[in-house]
Amino acid sequence: MKNKPKISPETILRNFSTKKFDQKTLKNISTPQISDAMKKLDIKNTSLKGVKLRSGEKLSGSAVTVKTNSGDWGTVVKAIETAKKGQVIVICPDNNEQALWGELTSRMAQKNGLGGTVVLGAVRDISAIRSLNYPVFSSSIIPNAGMPLNRGEVNVPIKFGDIEIHPNDMIIGDDCGVLVIPQSRYYEVIKETINIKEQEKKISEKIEKGFSLSEILGIN
Repeated sequence: MKNKPKISPETILRNFSTKKFDQKTLKNISTPQISDAMKKLDIKNTSLKGVKLRSGEKLSGSAVTVKTNSGDWGTVVKAIETAKKGQVIVICPDNNEQALWGELTSRMAQKNGLGGTVVLGAVRDISAIRSLNYPVFSSSIIPNAGMPLNRGEVNVPIKFGDIEIHPNDMIIGDDCGVLVIPQSRYYEVIKETINIKEQEKKISEKIEKGFSLSEILGIN
C-alpha cells in the first residue's frame, strides 16, 4: 500500500489556483487573517462595512454579482439560476427600502448548492433562513419586499461605497464581516494568509510557555 502524501500548506498551495477554491483551506482561515495578509501585500481594504452575518456560519465562494432596484427581486432569482455550485450571490441594490432576499430564495439557493448570499441592502424572513442554516449576510433587515420584475443585471461590476466587486472575485464572510479578494490576487492572498496563520500558532505556543506579547512582538 502506498503511503498517502502529507498535507501541509505547501502541498495545498501547489494544488491551488484562482480557478479552484479549496473549501477545506478556506474553512480554517478567518477574515481577520485574510485582512492582515492583504494589508501586508499592500492591497486596498475591501471589507464591506456594515454587512453582518444573519444566518448560517462561514461563507466563501466566487461572486455572482447582481445589480438591481430594491423593488425587483426577480433579477435575484435569475442570478440563483445562473450561479454554479459553490458560488456566492452578491446583490447590490439602489437602496435598502425593500428586501431582496428571504426564505424562498434561500431555499432555492441551498437546493442548488450555492455557497451563500451577501446583500448590500435588506433581507427578511430571518427566523426561517436561520432554520435552514444557509449563510446570509446583509446590511439591514426589513419585512417588506418588491416584485419579481427581472429588470436588473447579473454578472456585471458593482460598487459598494468605494469598493468595486467584479464577477468571480472571491467572497469570504464570517462572524467578523465580509471581505472581497480580487480574483487576480487570490492565490497570493491565500498563500500569505496561511503564513500568517502559522505565525499566529507559534505566538500562541509562546504565550502558553509564559512569554508576554511584548516580549514576543518586541514591543519596548
